Amino acid sequence: MLRNFTNLEELSLDFVNISSVLPTSLNISSSLKLLNLFRTGLQGKLPHYIFNLQSLETLDLGENSFTGDIPSKIPVNLTHLTSLRLSYNKLNGTLPSWLFTSPSLEYLDLEDNMFSGNVPFESFALPSLKRLLLRYNQLSGQIDVQTFRQLTNLTDLYLSYNNFSGELELDTLLSSLKNLEFLDLSYSGFSLTTNNANHYVNPGFSSLKLASCKLKVFPESFRAMKQLQELDLSGNEIHGQIPHWAGEIGWNELQRLNLSHNFITVLPQFQCMSGLQFLDMSHNRFDGVIPQCVGNISNSLAMMDLGNNNFQGTIPNVFEEFIQLEGLVLNGNRLEGGVPSSLSKCESLIVLDLGNNHLNGTFPGWLEELRFLQVLILKSNNFHGNIQPSFAMEFPFPNLQVLDLSHNGFVGQLPTKYFQNFDSMKNVVKDNTEPQYLILVGERLLVRDSLGKLSEIESLDLSSNQLTGNIPQSLAGINGLEVLDLSQNHLVGRIPEGTHFTTFDESSFAGNLGLCGFQLPKKCSDRTHKPQLEEHENHEDRSGFTWEVVTLGYGCGTLIGLVMGYLMLSTRKVKWFNLIADAGEHMILERNKRRYVEEFGEGSDLLNYAVVYRSASSEL
Repeated sequence: MLRNFTNLEELSLDFVNISSVLPTSLNISSSLKLLNLFRTGLQGKLPHYIFNLQSLETLDLGENSFTGDIPSKIPVNLTHLTSLRLSYNKLNGTLPSWLFTSPSLEYLDLEDNMFSGNVPFESFALPSLKRLLLRYNQLSGQIDVQTFRQLTNLTDLYLSYNNFSGELELDTLLSSLKNLEFLDLSYSGFSLTTNNANHYVNPGFSSLKLASCKLKVFPESFRAMKQLQELDLSGNEIHGQIPHWAGEIGWNELQRLNLSHNFITVLPQFQCMSGLQFLDMSHNRFDGVIPQCVGNISNSLAMMDLGNNNFQGTIPNVFEEFIQLEGLVLNGNRLEGGVPSSLSKCESLIVLDLGNNHLNGTFPGWLEELRFLQVLILKSNNFHGNIQPSFAMEFPFPNLQVLDLSHNGFVGQLPTKYFQNFDSMKNVVKDNTEPQYLILVGERLLVRDSLGKLSEIESLDLSSNQLTGNIPQSLAGINGLEVLDLSQNHLVGRIPEGTHFTTFDESSFAGNLGLCGFQLPKKCSDRTHKPQLEEHENHEDRSGFTWEVVTLGYGCGTLIGLVMGYLMLSTRKVKWFNLIADAGEHMILERNKRRYVEEFGEGSDLLNYAVVYRSASSEL
């Protein structure tokens, strides 16, 4: 297809599915100024002759499957080249010095490849360079602040997820790059310090991502950044109380704030953050009660994660105005009392995780009216009583995918109404379409209602409650069920018959003295009551449901357990899952974000890993 283009000045085939290897030689006009083969499915070695086009101004080979290296020497000087994008390929080798001396280059994007070795920053002679994207590679070398002094026009600097070394003084760096608006050094290997000497550095900043940079204090220069939209200081070593002025950062512009995985003890005041959409304060050392001022944050808030702290008292009943709230995580605290009724006003809620607390009361059946709710986790609390479906809701929990009620004090029978209605858990994707999951949607929205295509529920845990009655025959209809734990309850009768139920051993039903079946020492007689078919449910039926794989990844954030637990069960690659958990939340998986990071931005523990599910699953 691509053979002879002798008179062209522009060739743009972006998003055209070529899916082939570029020919070893190509007769292209020497006057070609633009070559755009973005996302065309091209593969194979990167043809070096492309870099011989001396009139070239724009070269875009991004989001393909090119391999090999970039030529270390080129026969012509690309004096007109202003834009070079090779991102999201499989390129490797070291970066040649000519990349950093092209006199007209303004945009250089090499992210998400496998480049390694030192970056020849000492060759930098690019005052024209505005955007430099090198993140998601294996680049190394020691770098100091002086390295960037010649990049006076730089607006975007992305060096995250590499293996650099060196200590950078933050205020000096920001003072050297006066036009900088976007800085991403997260997980780059750098250590950041600040002497808090300059309080008004670069007030025009839009995005600062400084996760895992060994930062020990909250930099005072942030106070002057009134246009900041995103601030990520997660995974650092910040101790004590956040400055009282933290609520002034960005004023109404701040949309995303991530201070998770630090050692912070006191929440900041939030009265100025009226535009906040994403707040992650999880994995800190907050204690005391959750302050009522949380209700003042923003009625545009889409996600709030205060999990894995030491909050006590009750959950404040302040959610009436949170009409945009899609995710609330309070897991892993010491909260007491019931589930606040104001959550019923959160009509957009998709994820509600209140597990691992000391909450009590009866099952909050009114949550079944939340039509978008997909994940409800109440595990390991002190809830009690019957699980009573609402009479008013013919189809309760219409989109629920994950319901974890394990390790509580629920009693009574397992009603069939919930099991029969969990169609989205039973649906099997029968075609070859790619399933979709929770993903980020730009800087303004957090999640998309897309778990409904999850192929099959594979793990069910109702263990350690006081449930009674028969096991509903409905369970035999969930054909994808591969892990089952109904142990330590008071269930009775015959274990339902079903092809996949024959694969469960005694441990799935242990501790239920009234059960019988071939899986147990107690066999069933002909007179043993069989579970009724559940076409007609009476109002006394009650049920419970959970997805135990959610709990597998709690050390790594909420939905890594959901997403990676599902992967582990479906692929049986337990070792792969353990490596992810052991390596931490941002290590191995981040490279698989690919274009979602560039297009949609990064998220929290809750959703950051969900966004990589599709690409991660394709590699297993």
